[in-house]
Order: sequence, then structure tokens, then C-alpha cells
Amino acid sequence: MKNTKLKVALLASVMAVGMAAATTANAHPRWVLPSHFTVSKEGGDWLTFDVTASHGTFVFDKPAGSESAQVIMPDGRKERPNFVIRGKRRSIFDFYFEEQGTHKVQINNTPTYYTQYKAGRRDTVKWLKASKAERDQLLPEKARDVSTQLSFTRAESYITVGKPSSSVFEIEGKLLEMKPTTHPADIVAGEDVEFQFFYNGQPQADVVAEITREGTLYRNHQEQIDVISDEQGRITFNPNVAGRYVMKANYKGELIDNVMAEKTSTNVHLTFEALLP
Repeated sequence: MKNTKLKVALLASVMAVGMAAATTANAHPRWVLPSHFTVSKEGGDWLTFDVTASHGTFVFDKPAGSESAQVIMPDGRKERPNFVIRGKRRSIFDFYFEEQGTHKVQINNTPTYYTQYKAGRRDTVKWLKASKAERDQLLPEKARDVSTQLSFTRAESYITVGKPSSSVFEIEGKLLEMKPTTHPADIVAGEDVEFQFFYNGQPQADVVAEITREGTLYRNHQEQIDVISDEQGRITFNPNVAGRYVMKANYKGELIDNVMAEKTSTNVHLTFEALLP
């Protein structure tokens, strides 16, 4: 009896955490927005970054943390940001950019597993935070239609000091990644831009990308650009107005012979600017 009560209590706790986490992850995409995307000042300059989780384009909503932010330097080494502050609706950090070349700024969360199942006479859909390897100990005896999903998000941006470089474009070969074919420092309004997506190191088709320019609060239409990657993982789009953009890319698919999950839903959220022609 004690073991049964303990299991029920543990299940309730994990379900509550899982549902809250799943709701936050799905409802509020994270992004990181730099004060500038290029540095031309001799000797370098300080840049500040805003980090939040929000449906709105560059609208502060949920205080996504930036404690795990990294700046990948042109030579490949990783540095931590300076002066990290977390507020109620955003977090911020600063970093001094002085080394010549293109830097990658990233805030990547850790892979998280959510198990969905049905229970009760009404087939109520429920969630718990558990992988395939963990779920059997937590699921109620009469759980039905059980499926576990891997969730993961990368929030990224690129900063170029002086002459652009491309060494930071190398992929890790893990989960969903985006490799710029068009250099972020060379994105110009009215010209085609090409990016390429990979999943576990292989070109990935059917990645759905939504690209939106800043200022949505002040226009009647989102003017969102919707594209889907081809068999080589490539997308092409044209930002016809200069300004700052956020790209929210998502890939949903089945996982074969994976001991942790049957499905994946992984994201790359990129901020960039389109320059005046």
C-alpha cells in the first residue's frame, strides 16, 4: 500500500512538472537579441543581449535564462558572457567583442523528454516528464496510447567583428542544427538568403521555418515568411525590408530504434538583420 501511494504521489508531481514545462516550451519560443550584429569600432566594443521566451517578435514575455549562454569565438573556443542579469520578463548579458571574424552566440537547452498518454473513461490526454526508459515506473497501469517526445531548442545569433569568417558555422552533428549558406553579415534586404538544416549531422527535409521582421505590434499583418526545407535541408527566402528578424524553425519526426523517445520536436531560433541595399 505504501509503495502504491508513493507511486501515485510521484506520478502526480512528475505530471505537474511535465505539463508546466511542456506548456512553457511549446507556447513561448526563446530568442536572443543582440544590440548590434556587427562591430566596426577599432579595438572592439561592448554588446548587450536580451533573452526572453515570447510568441511576439522581440516582445518581452517570459524570463528565459541566459546563465548558460556561450560565445563561440572565431578560433573555436567558447567563452562565457559578462554581467548576466535575470529579471521578471527577460534576462540580459554583455560581452566585449574585439577578435576579428564571426562569432556565434548560443543558448541551448538540454534535451527533455515528455511522455503523453491517455487515461480514464474519457480518454483524457495527460503528460509526464519522463523518457521511454523512465516512463514504465511512472505510468498508471491502464495508460493507453503512450508516446514519448524528445524536445530541444537552440537560440542563436551571429556577431561579426571586422572581416566576416565562417569557422563557427561547423555543425556538431547533434539534433537539429542550422548552417548558414548565406553569411549572416551579408544578408541584404531584397536579396535571396539560403540556410541549410541538419538533423544528427544529416541534411533534413521538412523543417518548417517561420521568419518574421520586427515591429509586428505596429502593423496589421505579421508579414511572416513561411518556408519548408527541401531534401537537402535547404531553405531560400527573401527579406524584402531591412530590419531585424527572428527565424523559428521546427522539425517534428519519428525516431527509429531510439531507446529514449519515439518522436522528436526540435527547434532552432535565430535572430539576424537584413541590411539596407
